[in-house]
Amino acid sequence: MLEQVIKFVNKSFEKCATGKSVAHFESTLHWIKELRPEADEPILIAAYAHDIQRAFRETNTENTFKNIELNDPDLLKHHQQEGSKIICNFLESKGYDKKGIKRIGNMIAHHEEGGDEESDLIKDADSISYFYTNANKHVTETVKTLGKEKIRNKIDWMYNRITSEKAKKIAKPKYLETVNKLKTFKTVMLK
Repeated sequence: MLEQVIKFVNKSFEKCATGKSVAHFESTLHWIKELRPEADEPILIAAYAHDIQRAFRETNTENTFKNIELNDPDLLKHHQQEGSKIICNFLESKGYDKKGIKRIGNMIAHHEEGGDEESDLIKDADSISYFYTNANKHVTETVKTLGKEKIRNKIDWMYNRITSEKAKKIAKPKYLETVNKLKTFKTVMLK
């Protein structure tokens, strides 16, 4: 089923207005395997599909976050709940195991704040992946629209939410590199 989910996620993002690359999902899947080599299929599916809701949003990041923080609690709650519904509906349509669907739905519904072992694992891999795939764009491009303070808040939040010491150790060098790059980046705000 993992291959079908990968195709569904990739195709969904090909059609979306946000232009998000699937590199983040591939990287999240990689970091899950590093953090938990014995991860089973539901964990791998949740890792790849955790941000599926973003394929269905109508505005890009810059427009969405001009007036709110990148980690706005209401927006994150919506993102998690809708993403969980989307992937659960897809899995149900494919006749996937109900227990697996429930686990996957729970992981995606809590991947931003964690709260249980599996959701924490997805959250940690998501954060590591952020530093390897998305952070550079934030400090060199998105910062021009949203400003250094918002980007710094996002960077710190992505690092500070990591639960496991192993994941923190992996993420720390990229976190520090990203913070330093943001500090030294000269930017002119775009309207």
